[in-house]
Amino acid sequence: MDAEVLSRQLTETFGDDASCVARSVKRLYVALKPDGLYPVFDWLQENVPGLRFGTSTAMDLREGVGVWHHLPVNKTPLVITLKVVAPKPDPRIPSLAVKVPAAAWIEREMTDLVGVVFDGHPEPHRLVKAEAFPDTFPLRRDFDVAKFKEEIGESPEF
Repeated sequence: MDAEVLSRQLTETFGDDASCVARSVKRLYVALKPDGLYPVFDWLQENVPGLRFGTSTAMDLREGVGVWHHLPVNKTPLVITLKVVAPKPDPRIPSLAVKVPAAAWIEREMTDLVGVVFDGHPEPHRLVKAEAFPDTFPLRRDFDVAKFKEEIGESPEF
């Protein structure tokens, strides 16, 4: 199965709820609203043999916090990326760790660094930041390094 075929199938199944772009036969990007993540992921698991969880990435965007779940397909060059944008100031999306335990650590890391909350996460405690670390998100656009250094008593020159 290639990305173009899969894109047509997802569009037929989910309509406007799954905005698909096949960049090549090897790469498929699917933009979803937060409530569309589980239905599309479940459909992919049922219909794409060899689908597995690769990793996830997050980025602070102007419109919210974007989370990309990258799903390679075994024994093929195909990688499917599910993109969900959660609006700020309280970005929340469903936790993929509920369905794929391997997603647990990367979701905790994204929570610590960009502040997206993964609803239903089985272990929502901090991973990267110490408990004493201020409740700020160092990879967000609005993170003020100078203010942070002042809060922790570090010289602003460093």
